[in-house]
Amino acid sequence: MDDNVLLEIRPIGEIEGHFYVPNYQRGYRWTSSQVVALLNDIWDSSERKEDTYCLQPIVIMGCLRGYELIDGQQRFTTILILLNYIKRRGLPIDIKFELDYATRSKTKEFLENVNEKEAQGNIDFYHIYEADRTIDDWLNKKFDGDFNKITYSLFTLINFLLKSVKVIWYEVDNNEDPIALFTRLNIGKIGLTNAELIRALLLRRIPNDPDRDKKQIEMSIQWDNIEKELRSDNDNLWSFISKESPDAYPTRIEILFEMMAGLINAKRRDYDTFYWFENEIKEKGLDAIWLKIQQDYLQIKEWYSDNEFYHKIGYLISSGHKTIGEIFELARGKRKSEFRKELDVLIAESIDFKMKLDETYRDLSYEGDQEKISRILLLFNIQSIINEGAYQRFPFSKYNNSEWSLEHIHAQQSEGLKNAKLQIKWIEMHIESVKVVSAPEENLELIERMKEIVASNSIESRNVFDNIFNEVCNVLSEDGDSEYIHSLANMALLKKNDNAALNNSTFDVKRNKIVEMDQKGAFIPYCTKMVFLKYYTPSNDNQVHFWGKKDRDAYLKAMAKVLNPYLTLINKTI
Repeated sequence: MDDNVLLEIRPIGEIEGHFYVPNYQRGYRWTSSQVVALLNDIWDSSERKEDTYCLQPIVIMGCLRGYELIDGQQRFTTILILLNYIKRRGLPIDIKFELDYATRSKTKEFLENVNEKEAQGNIDFYHIYEADRTIDDWLNKKFDGDFNKITYSLFTLINFLLKSVKVIWYEVDNNEDPIALFTRLNIGKIGLTNAELIRALLLRRIPNDPDRDKKQIEMSIQWDNIEKELRSDNDNLWSFISKESPDAYPTRIEILFEMMAGLINAKRRDYDTFYWFENEIKEKGLDAIWLKIQQDYLQIKEWYSDNEFYHKIGYLISSGHKTIGEIFELARGKRKSEFRKELDVLIAESIDFKMKLDETYRDLSYEGDQEKISRILLLFNIQSIINEGAYQRFPFSKYNNSEWSLEHIHAQQSEGLKNAKLQIKWIEMHIESVKVVSAPEENLELIERMKEIVASNSIESRNVFDNIFNEVCNVLSEDGDSEYIHSLANMALLKKNDNAALNNSTFDVKRNKIVEMDQKGAFIPYCTKMVFLKYYTPSNDNQVHFWGKKDRDAYLKAMAKVLNPYLTLINKTI
């Protein structure tokens, strides 16, 4: 879009002139629910005594008739309907602008004198009439039909409407193609973004500034470079600063603006980021604001290139504990050593769960503490990479953009195997494991029964499957204890898998699958891979096919060692 635009926030009371809606646009079509939503929003803002209630942008272009209204006409028309409604009730209100539709003559006159008779003449007038009636119904319901209350409330509202209700005035150059611009903004409802509006603010021409053209070119190049880098590296830079899908940001630089305005994850209206920047630019100037944007971005890149900061900041953001904006506030004015200590405190706080006095992290259960266990395991994976100086970096892009689940390292329950197809598949997957762990001439009868079921592709009953399931689990389990099944010691992070037969499998079957996935280049979290490769179990206690007590103890011991620096900060243990 052309950078040579007039862009400002303009109060309704300061809008003057004739606005013309050309014939390439549809007429007024707002429904009662849309009108009521706008009325409620404006009224609530006036009740809160807000200085500004900003409408969405109106995109206009100067023409012989005044202004051609290219975008934003539905909301703009509704405001004019409301102002004319107030005026018809005899209240003193000065309306300095008027509106005409190319497809409907006498629109201006009808807006000033809405009536049921003329409303039946065409569809545009009908919808304007319905909006006018909706305003009347809304007032009567809100103030119980009391004439005095309604009149008093409208008196109160007039000042707010004229001074505090504002539009984002986006006036394009006369050389712009209005139909092409209208198409871009309305086909698929691609509205102006905060980033586009902020760009227009930053690149607008300033009278008597001979260096402005040169600055505009430099700024445009710098802007494009930032946008390009936020889209590069398989989205790893993006995922380092945000857990949001990049698809949520058509212009990715916008996340820097939200960060500066303190609006990441905040409850806000559509254009709050733009309003914040418009005010900041007024106070501090274009050049100062653009310099701050560049400095913040360079700080992000510096953290991204530092292995420790990359992993610790990435963890805080991916876990949902902090946003990049909050981390910037934490870093402000601190030396690196101080900032590093503050990050450690935040990380410790992220796993400082409320538990009973006699409980430890070992007591966390899959059945009620999945979110807590997931966070502990995420930190365990990330901190392990830092400690080991591993060649790999944790790929936040893959983690943030996938569904993850807590995987039972060894499963001894069959709740997920609810039909014969899944049961037969589970039996088929376990035949080789039973063979491998069995001594010669051992478990031959069990293996034969399993083969027969798979060959026939049928199973007599759930009871038959349960018997085989229990026998297989006994063969492939080191001990008979099953109390640990849902505990932290039996949990690992793995990408969500809809394969119920695999999810309910024993350690040996899962281990073989993990190895197969790893050989194909699938992303398997660092510690999950170490678990199934028996990395944590001392070699003298190691046995490849089982996940026993010694394995679980060694796993918890490794977890405690890696997380100890954080646990000591919150007086907790694993």
